[in-house]
Amino acid sequence: KYAAAAILIIALASTYFLKDTLFNNQIENNIPIIVNNQIKPGVDKAILTLDNGMQVTLEKGTSYQTQNANSNGEEIIYSKPSRELVYNYLTIPRGGQFQMTLSDGTKVWLNSETQLKYPVSFTDGESRKVELVYGEAYFEVTHSTEHKGSNFKVLSPSLQGEATNQSHYNQAIEVLGTKFNVKAYKDETMVYTTLVEGKVKVKTDTQNRMLAPNQQSIVDINNKNIEIANSNVRNEVAWVNGEFILQHKNLKEIMKVLSRWYDMEVTFANKELENERFVGVLGKEQNIVDILNTIKNFGVINDYEINNKKVILK
Repeated sequence: KYAAAAILIIALASTYFLKDTLFNNQIENNIPIIVNNQIKPGVDKAILTLDNGMQVTLEKGTSYQTQNANSNGEEIIYSKPSRELVYNYLTIPRGGQFQMTLSDGTKVWLNSETQLKYPVSFTDGESRKVELVYGEAYFEVTHSTEHKGSNFKVLSPSLQGEATNQSHYNQAIEVLGTKFNVKAYKDETMVYTTLVEGKVKVKTDTQNRMLAPNQQSIVDINNKNIEIANSNVRNEVAWVNGEFILQHKNLKEIMKVLSRWYDMEVTFANKELENERFVGVLGKEQNIVDILNTIKNFGVINDYEINNKKVILK
């Protein structure tokens, strides 16, 4: 009977050990591989290029001042008029964002991987023109009645030349005073303009259309056609308020947005994952691991890896 008892104990111990080993292996197999994670949420930062070509880095915790503008590292404000037409560039790198106030009082929010060309000061009575070279920007434009009737134009350049040369542009937005968002990234063939408030006219070489609030124009830069669609404004401008509202987007599109903000490189181990859908609201301050875990927990992906600034979705 002692031998039988010993065999029973060994059998139970073996069964427990086997189950425990399988359970631990299962947990380990579901744990993402994370090596030297260098992926951080974006911060306030920009590169200011002056008319003489000098570049100045603007970032949180630093200040900068010129004769016409000053910056506290989170935004730059132009206030003092210039006697001559001088242009500056503000470039927002990947993993950055910035705010600015133009000399006419117009406020602009600039998203990651964006560049804006603009005059240091405008001339009252003449059209106020800025150029969204690439990227995404949200505008709150001061009304033309405050500037002797001068309208405000946002130009998006074509591949052939800069938009400030009127003969070369993909799109021109003409406004009197309004709030709207423009998205014109270099790696996309569409230019999206979403009207929040007021009225704007969207023009290309071949067409011009008026937008009403809660409408979005979509310009195909290949043929310059303009399509008008109803839009969920809150979703389109959520990035200004520190959120990503992800609806009607596949995983490839979502990762493109997150890649700009987190300055990371994303690859798909399985290309079929690119078309998977995920609906949710993500905070821009969230840790990338928490975001990927959320997407994983919803069953959109099976697993992921992080190595430095590279992410592999599986």
